[in-house]
Amino acid sequence: SRILLETAPVIGQRVVVEADRNVHIDTDLDIGSFQIRPAMLTEIPQLGKDVFRVIKFSPSVTSSDALSPQYYVRGSDAGENMVQLDGMTIYNPQHFMGSAAVFNPYAIKNIEMLVGGFDAEYGGRNASILHISTREGSKDGVHGEFRPSISGISGAIEFPLKENITAMISGRLRSDLSFRVLMGSPNLLSDFNTAIMYQGQRLQLRFSGFAARDYMDYSIDNLLIFFPLGIFDNFEEGFITNTTNKALGLKSKLLLHPSLLWESHIYTSSSVVDNQTYFSYLVSDTSQAMNFGMNFRTRIENSIEDYTIKSSLSWYLPFRQTLKGGVEINKLEFRNELGRFQGPASPDINNSRIEAFYIQDRINMNFLSIKLGTRISRTAARGKWVIEPRLSSALKFGNVKIKVSHGEYTQHLTTLDSKNDEFVQFLDYYNALQELEPIHSIQSIVSAESQINADYFLSITGYYKDLQRLYRSAYSNDFNENKGIFLEAGHGEAYGIEFILKTDWDRLNGWISYNWSRGFRNYPGVYGGKTHIFDGDQPHNLKSILSYRLTSDITASSTFKFSSGYPRTWENAMFLRYDYDALENQLNAFSSTLTPEKNNVRYPARLDWEIGWKKKLRSGFGFYLAEYLGLEGAYFTTTIYNILFLHRNPQYYMYLPEYGYYALDTNFLPSVSAGYSLVF
Repeated sequence: SRILLETAPVIGQRVVVEADRNVHIDTDLDIGSFQIRPAMLTEIPQLGKDVFRVIKFSPSVTSSDALSPQYYVRGSDAGENMVQLDGMTIYNPQHFMGSAAVFNPYAIKNIEMLVGGFDAEYGGRNASILHISTREGSKDGVHGEFRPSISGISGAIEFPLKENITAMISGRLRSDLSFRVLMGSPNLLSDFNTAIMYQGQRLQLRFSGFAARDYMDYSIDNLLIFFPLGIFDNFEEGFITNTTNKALGLKSKLLLHPSLLWESHIYTSSSVVDNQTYFSYLVSDTSQAMNFGMNFRTRIENSIEDYTIKSSLSWYLPFRQTLKGGVEINKLEFRNELGRFQGPASPDINNSRIEAFYIQDRINMNFLSIKLGTRISRTAARGKWVIEPRLSSALKFGNVKIKVSHGEYTQHLTTLDSKNDEFVQFLDYYNALQELEPIHSIQSIVSAESQINADYFLSITGYYKDLQRLYRSAYSNDFNENKGIFLEAGHGEAYGIEFILKTDWDRLNGWISYNWSRGFRNYPGVYGGKTHIFDGDQPHNLKSILSYRLTSDITASSTFKFSSGYPRTWENAMFLRYDYDALENQLNAFSSTLTPEKNNVRYPARLDWEIGWKKKLRSGFGFYLAEYLGLEGAYFTTTIYNILFLHRNPQYYMYLPEYGYYALDTNFLPSVSAGYSLVF
């Protein structure tokens, strides 16, 4: 028999398939790498849609101050972490107020963190490299998100420009009304991203742009008007902060041959910081007709201009072998000025050119993978090449994979440590090492991984870092105006064990991790040259992020963190230096503290638990507003913070005469936050 079929169109809704690609992480060989689904930022409201809040739940990360955005990775200093946006290095990638990342979560496509054992391609930092990739636009129409609030607005939109060209624009603008109105403190936080992508058959071009701006003028004087006590008449405390970030870059990928790929990237990135802190108190001595005053002020002005060009060639050989080689040149300009309160600027200007090239061979067999490479770098001022050999291997036994990595890493710039000079160190202040030998470490890592089943993954990692050369840099601005940056070389070590269990079950997603770690430092000018505990040393950390989809419209989530208290130096004596101003008939005192030991106490353990709730609206104001505007939908989010409020987490301690150190905390009771998100 014969059957005739007649064709007819079938109309259905659009289907979008996005590949979950590992852009930078090599899952076969990279050890302890940390990849985050961007959806986690929006599904778990207690994370505040912030990248830095998420990565602090990595087992490899510790922090030394709850108020600071700085983080430490496996016992290395905070200045040894690199953050890149679409391949461009971003300096000071956090907003000053609130410590949030300067990246709009909707614009983020991939979040990947390398915490050791990374390829010869990556240099410039010794501890970690955080890669953030942004969306490049949508080919199938206009999509985005808009979120208004009483403190500001945020939004993003992606759309097609032409058949092979797409674009994305995002931005956020925020001003805290409580600070502005109640405290009389003007403040502004803003960040903007844009990306344009051209995708041809053999050529891909991507333009990326980024800008961020912070301003904050805080003075406790505006709060003390509510406390009409005479003792505060001559009391001042506060800070004024100005920061600006910019970056522009063009990246290309050209397929020269089916087995030959040429990639290049040229970009410029800059960071400008002007940060002032002050504390002063004046007492009148009527018996001697003299004023007695304490005046403590710091001002750190720092800027960095980065002009970078990269180029690499990948050759995909038979038998699953890949050869890759490349070159990178960074031209950096540093401007530093310390302690300028009046008069024109006269910064110290340092220029540095860092040159590097690398070659790497990757061989992938059925049960064994090997990656062998070398990076060679130098500064033009020093002229001496530094060789950084690196080796990684992975051996597979069924569902278990054993990984080993060993390598050397160098860093040709350093950051200023101002924790003892500022109230909280929110920012990094960069400076070139010039003709000094670079920061240098030798790192060894061993890991056992197992994909238990389709839903659960377990990893156990041990590491040891021989921190052969470190630098301690400090801010000097005493009353004799002996100001500048004091730089001292030292060394240290760090080691630890990390466990992480990840789940990607149908309804349950997230991970639970634990790490035990130790870190130590040794500098000739600290503690008589004896070994002391590292500032970011937190031996025990238990962390978890879990989200559970109750229904197709409702997701519940939990974040939990237990961390050993961070170390601090408590002084047991203080002496005053005096300066008499004959014209003003005023005696100024400058205090200095004395302590027999560095980091001689440890704060109490920290315990934080927060829960969240996200619901797609099917009725109510938000639903009808989205329907009226023709949007895809509206979501309502709720977060409960500080559930374990009975357990105090001191932020810092204040010394009170005849009492001792008094613990100060900012979270005394649980708090609730709620809001809407409109999606189109």
